[in-house]
Amino acid sequence: MVSYVKGPAYKAISHFGKLNAPLVRSYIPDLVFWGGAAGCAVAVFTEGVPLFQQTFYEKIPFVGQHWIEEQDPESIPQ
Repeated sequence: MVSYVKGPAYKAISHFGKLNAPLVRSYIPDLVFWGGAAGCAVAVFTEGVPLFQQTFYEKIPFVGQHWIEEQDPESIPQ
């Protein structure tokens, strides 16, 4: 047979303002995607800035040599 419940069973979910754990967990994939896109946008727009090249891009393993500028000794003015 069917067992009936006398009344609704309420559970209180811990929250901080309007944020709770299931809500934050549901936003994690979107935040990772948009955070990665923002990081790529910063990398694209700062590639030509010498300060960023010397500070960040030259120190990337394997591909950092792309931003190190080696001039021919004959072309350097004296």
